[in-house]
Amino acid sequence: MVQLRAAQPRPAIIVVLSLICYLLSGILMYRLIFCLMALSWGVTTPVNAAAENPSTGAELQLLASVRPIALMVQELTQNTPVRVTTLLPEGATPHDYALKPSDLKAIQQADLLVWLGPQGEPYLDKVAQRAQISLNWESVPGLKTLSLRDAMHDEDHQPDQQERFGHNSAYDLHFWFNTENALLLAQAIREKIVAIRPELAPSIAQNLEKLNQSLQQQNQQTRSILSAQGQPFLLAHDAYQYLEAELGIHSVGAVVLNPDVKPGAKHLMELKQAIGMQKVGCVITGPEVSPALLDKIDSNPPMIRVGIDPLAWDFEGDGFSLWLASVYVKVVVCTVAGVEEAR
Repeated sequence: MVQLRAAQPRPAIIVVLSLICYLLSGILMYRLIFCLMALSWGVTTPVNAAAENPSTGAELQLLASVRPIALMVQELTQNTPVRVTTLLPEGATPHDYALKPSDLKAIQQADLLVWLGPQGEPYLDKVAQRAQISLNWESVPGLKTLSLRDAMHDEDHQPDQQERFGHNSAYDLHFWFNTENALLLAQAIREKIVAIRPELAPSIAQNLEKLNQSLQQQNQQTRSILSAQGQPFLLAHDAYQYLEAELGIHSVGAVVLNPDVKPGAKHLMELKQAIGMQKVGCVITGPEVSPALLDKIDSNPPMIRVGIDPLAWDFEGDGFSLWLASVYVKVVVCTVAGVEEAR
């Protein structure tokens, strides 16, 4: 389990964007774009600094199953006496994690357990009831879901059972990349916490409003940039369908749908042909797919590889909105790379 620390004020996105500006230093227009994005996204506040506000009572212990949820709780409860811990450790998968005795103890002791739900985290399906109070993201009313898609992202073909996530899911389980879904969870978390500690209602309501504004603003800005600059790109792992739908972009295909199932030679050949025909200049990689597998389909010149961890372990900042903003930046970088490769 990972316990989130009390954060210090720091412009996390400015750091990310400064690195990107450096990498793209020869492209004046893109450097200007990212500097503008840095100005609009770079202001952060201390997150979850419970020690700074000790007068409101004993700390609430919230347990988040995965880090994106922990970042959400962290941002929503900033400057309140709430301590959030992440259950799933770095490198583990929510599909088949084996709980340790210490994990079971943490679940029992938590004031609130927030988890994805039985389809996304079947290992928690029976033990979640041991928590004093639990919140299942899949069960939140209004949750937007997308059907699973073919690895070549052909709308006329649905993936077979072997291509799926390894479980009998009826939809794509990476729904945390949709901002409306994120705000639905934030509202549900607010209601649960306020039911336990009514005196925290004003602070959490204020944080929720700030979260809403941040998510909406950065989404609109990113859509605007991508509408003018978006170019074909590839996914190593098909974890970003919700993000693509929301930003109005479309990837060429994915190397794998289920990281536990190796792609066949036919699929790799189809990808290699698509990369050449559509002049794909970038692939979004992640810890689920090995670089050696990507080497088999790479082009000449090679595709630029931009890494994103869908479980947020590659993000060193604080708060859900800043993490999602960093993901947006990497997607923009990948499509910009496609522009340069196509020239």
